[in-house]
Amino acid sequence: MAHPSGKLLEGVFAVSKPPSISSAQVLRDLQHKFADSKTFAPLLEQTNRAREEQERHQPKRRKRTSDDQIFKMGHGGTLDPLATGVLIVGIGRGSKSLPDFLGCKKTYETVVLFGKSTDTYDIMGKVVAEAPTDNITRDMVEEKLARFQGKMKQIPPIYSAIKVEGMKLYEYARSGKELPRQLESRDTEISECTLLDYYAPGEHDFRWPVAQATEEERAVAQKLIAGAESTKQLLGQEAKPARQRTPTSERYKDFRESNNLPPEKKAAMHTHDLGTLEAEPANAPAARIRLTVSSGFYVRSFAYDLGTACGSYGTMAALVRSKQGGFTTVDPAPEGFVPALTPEDLEAGEDIWGPKVAKVLGKWVETHPPPSTGNRIDDRDRPEKDYRFKRSERGSGWKGGGQKRTWNDRRHYGSARQPNRRNSSSPSP
Repeated sequence: MAHPSGKLLEGVFAVSKPPSISSAQVLRDLQHKFADSKTFAPLLEQTNRAREEQERHQPKRRKRTSDDQIFKMGHGGTLDPLATGVLIVGIGRGSKSLPDFLGCKKTYETVVLFGKSTDTYDIMGKVVAEAPTDNITRDMVEEKLARFQGKMKQIPPIYSAIKVEGMKLYEYARSGKELPRQLESRDTEISECTLLDYYAPGEHDFRWPVAQATEEERAVAQKLIAGAESTKQLLGQEAKPARQRTPTSERYKDFRESNNLPPEKKAAMHTHDLGTLEAEPANAPAARIRLTVSSGFYVRSFAYDLGTACGSYGTMAALVRSKQGGFTTVDPAPEGFVPALTPEDLEAGEDIWGPKVAKVLGKWVETHPPPSTGNRIDDRDRPEKDYRFKRSERGSGWKGGGQKRTWNDRRHYGSARQPNRRNSSSPSP
């Protein structure tokens, strides 16, 4: 068994997210794994003390809505269920550093499969459109990729967790509801866009999903996609006024109800079936591409846009986030990068993952020491004169003190030579 060092460990580290589960579920699994560990026993003790102290001083404060919130923990950027790779995790004080990683550049390796489009822009969805690929060649893909490099406007995919008027985009898509307003574009930048491999038909093993959208589903998807395309043409023009926002009580109803579910049911909600793929590889070209991009970039939208640029359709068939910040899944890790914990490390037990995460967090604590409370001024240490009323150097007003003024206190309302002024709300003398 791993032996506790007695050192309080907190900070930022990274795990390699496996496919099929959400980023939120990764955090839930880590919460329970760490709560039962010796590595994080000091942090758990401190967390429980702080929570008890808070409940004593603020008994009416809202209690936690979920038993999954053991430690203060968050991640530095969501990965789609299909995607794998670097998921940065902040625990304890490290969670405050996560915005720095949300805004940093990220490196992905993705595979774009040409010839079809799905409602999700990846192979987890249902096929909604098809187009020929006879004209697509390696030279064409390289030529089109060069146009993507640099700053650009990007419309998020219709199947994403971005909220419009309090409702997630994929909820509009699944329900067939019309979007209340045009999708907002995002300023993004691609600093690297490199074709790593080009596969002609018969040279790869990537496959299309078996699921085919119904005519009704195709119509809904085409309508939403058309809306996104029209938004691209309207960029820079005045947007239509947004509809009235959904009441907060309704917007967060599903969130509150999901928090009250048992852990196993909650995990089932965040474990996604990657879908059934066709038995034979797709008879279509594919390209493996490395992208280094800015914050807010959607690789699925890039796959769709690349397919359109090549005169066909494109669908994301694979995605790995290989680098983010100073963390990587590349083995061996390049100089200056810290390897992410793998699913195999976490499954092997604390004897394996404990020393690895302790090494990373130990360095973080050294470079981010907790704030010292030794020099804080306690009210009891303040000079007595700080608490006395003091005559202002300008005029005859008073300042300091914090005592409540009364109607009969003439010091605050003029001198003895002038009677206090009264208004309609003044009490009778």
